[in-house]
Amino acid sequence: MMKTILNLCLISMLFTKLSYGQTAEPAQAQATYHFMHVRDTTDRTHPYTEDLLLLLGRNSSACTSIDARLQIENVVKEVQNQIKNATDPNHLNLNISAKRPVSDEYFQFFTAHKSFTKKNLINDYLVEEPMPVINWKIMSDTLTVSGLHCQKATTAFKGRNYEAWFCPALPFRSGPWKLQGLPGLIIEASDSKKEVQFKFAGFEQISDQKQLVKLPEDAIRTTQKEFDRLQEVAKTNPSALSKVAGKSFRSPLDDIDVSKISSINVSRPNYGFSKKVNNPIELTEK
Repeated sequence: MMKTILNLCLISMLFTKLSYGQTAEPAQAQATYHFMHVRDTTDRTHPYTEDLLLLLGRNSSACTSIDARLQIENVVKEVQNQIKNATDPNHLNLNISAKRPVSDEYFQFFTAHKSFTKKNLINDYLVEEPMPVINWKIMSDTLTVSGLHCQKATTAFKGRNYEAWFCPALPFRSGPWKLQGLPGLIIEASDSKKEVQFKFAGFEQISDQKQLVKLPEDAIRTTQKEFDRLQEVAKTNPSALSKVAGKSFRSPLDDIDVSKISSINVSRPNYGFSKKVNNPIELTEK
C-alpha cells in the first residue's frame, strides 16, 4: 500500500514540473454541435449523446462539453438549495444526482502545432501531443447547412473513414473533437459507419473580449505515457489514488463543513445511453 502511494506521488511530481508556452487568446466565435457515438455495438439503439461547444480563436480552439458544464452548475445549485432550506443546518441530509461520465476536452494551438486533451482521473490532467496531421481530400460536392455554404472533404483518421462538410466563408481551421486542418470551419462530420457523428447546432461571432481560448489552469500537466502509468496504478488500488489527490480535487461539497453532514444520498438517473464501451472513437493511434 505504501509503495503504491509513493509511486503515485512520484508520478504526480513529474506532472507538476511540466510547463507550457501556449498563450491564451480572445475567442472570436463559437460553434455548437450535437455529438453521437455508438460506444456499445451490442446496443446500437442507445448511443452516447452530448452537446459540444467549440470556442474559436484566431490561432487556437477549445472543444468542451456543454452537458458537463450544466451538470456541475445544477449539482452546485442543488446542494446550495438543500442547505438553504434545511430544517436543521447542523444536520444536513443531502440528495445528489449522480453525474454522467466525465468527457474529455480538446485544445488546439495551430501556431505552436500542439494539441492537448483534458482527462479526468479524480483530478483533471492535461495530456500533450503534437498537432495531428490529417490528410484531407477536398471534393467538389457542396451542401447548404443552416444557411452556410459548405464543401465536402474526406479522410482516414484514428482508424475511421470520415466525411466532413466545411465552410470556406468561416476562416477557422478547426472543428469538433480533434478534427481540424481544412480551409474553413468544419460544420458537420461523420464516419462511414455512422457510429460517430457531429451535427451542426449553431454558430455566432463573439465580441466579448473577456472570453478566452486557454488551457485550464488547475489541471495537472502530463504526457500520455505518464497518464497511462497513473491509470494502471489506479486500477490496482483506487483508494491510493484518492489519497494522493488531496486538496487539488474539487467538488460541490468542498465549501461545506463536513461535520454538519448527517447523510448523503446519491441517485443514479438513466441518461439514456449504454455505459459499456467496446467501440472507442479512436480505433488506432493515427
